[in-house]
Amino acid sequence: MDYPALHAAKAELLALTEEARTEDGGFDLAKIRSITGTNAEKLAKIKALNARVAELKAMGHAAENLDGLSGDGARRFESGPQLGTKGIAPSVSQGARQWAEEAAQTLTKAAERHGVKALTSGAVDAPTMVRTGLFTMPTNPARLLDLIVDRQQVSGNEFEFLRQTVRTDNAAAVVDAATKPTSIYTVTSVPDRVRVYAHLSEAIPLRLFADHRELSGFLDSEMSRGVLDALERDIVSGAVAGENVVGILNTTGVGTTAYATSVPTTLRKARTAMENAHEAPTAWVLNPTDAEGLDLLATADGEYVVDGSAYANIFGNIPKVISTSVPAGTALLADWSQCRLIVRQGTTIDADSSGVLFDTNRVKLRAEGRFGFAVNRPAAFRVIDLTP
Repeated sequence: MDYPALHAAKAELLALTEEARTEDGGFDLAKIRSITGTNAEKLAKIKALNARVAELKAMGHAAENLDGLSGDGARRFESGPQLGTKGIAPSVSQGARQWAEEAAQTLTKAAERHGVKALTSGAVDAPTMVRTGLFTMPTNPARLLDLIVDRQQVSGNEFEFLRQTVRTDNAAAVVDAATKPTSIYTVTSVPDRVRVYAHLSEAIPLRLFADHRELSGFLDSEMSRGVLDALERDIVSGAVAGENVVGILNTTGVGTTAYATSVPTTLRKARTAMENAHEAPTAWVLNPTDAEGLDLLATADGEYVVDGSAYANIFGNIPKVISTSVPAGTALLADWSQCRLIVRQGTTIDADSSGVLFDTNRVKLRAEGRFGFAVNRPAAFRVIDLTP
């Protein structure tokens, strides 16, 4: 493996991206003086160099797999001076090289999508998409959104879905020449629109992103989680009159189970009601406080119910999700395949350092997504009151 060649390619890539860097943190191909030709030719050079770096890294990975162990079986690590070109010192850090590669990829993608002028706008989004399509629910769902396995991508602000309002099965044995019974399955068309879920960060000094590479990923994760948490809360409790999706608790036709004697009794009665209605629920959702109360239930002998068979008898083999999206004192039992998440725009992170932020060398982030929610068959959902 030609390690000096890899180091040289990375150093050249770093030099080019440093030349292209603007004061507001963007990139401008026209600023690159060390490559002659048009902006398109400069972009082609950067793409070729980036591909060369990837190729050399892949070759190095293969070589390490073949020859990475010394004779005694221990991993051999090599160190030494790292070569540079175009005025880049031999002591260029690994973090700088990594930044150069990421910057080159951002530069290439942004130029291909928006043109060279857009590179200095100060805002390039970093998508964190919600998976769309129809898929199998995870074996161990971690959050309420994991339960919604039907997700539809839409191309506009409005959408329409069918909701079943009546299901009456009248099938029966029929003698010859007799009129067959008629079952009633009534559906209605429901028009709706997607809603915007978003929030902003505080203004952040740009130097923190240069000094702490993990900050970008941390903020991406935190802000994306915040958007999805808000969406989950509305999927459960969104009000008809508000600027949010209409939640399960406010959907006409959803089944209800009133409190009866105790929380375990109430939960078991809810499961019975679903079975009597020929529904096949796929998951329970409980608030953490209610889940704690169930876990701490004890028999007269002081043994926790969770350690015995009674707990399994209550919930059956149906998975449980613990979520603050469900209000304390309320539980949900549902066939979650009978609702749909509408996705117009998955969660994205945008950055802006213009205006007064430019004067103070700071940046603000915005996390935003556009979603809708549809309950296709309300009878497949049951709201359970756990409050005496």
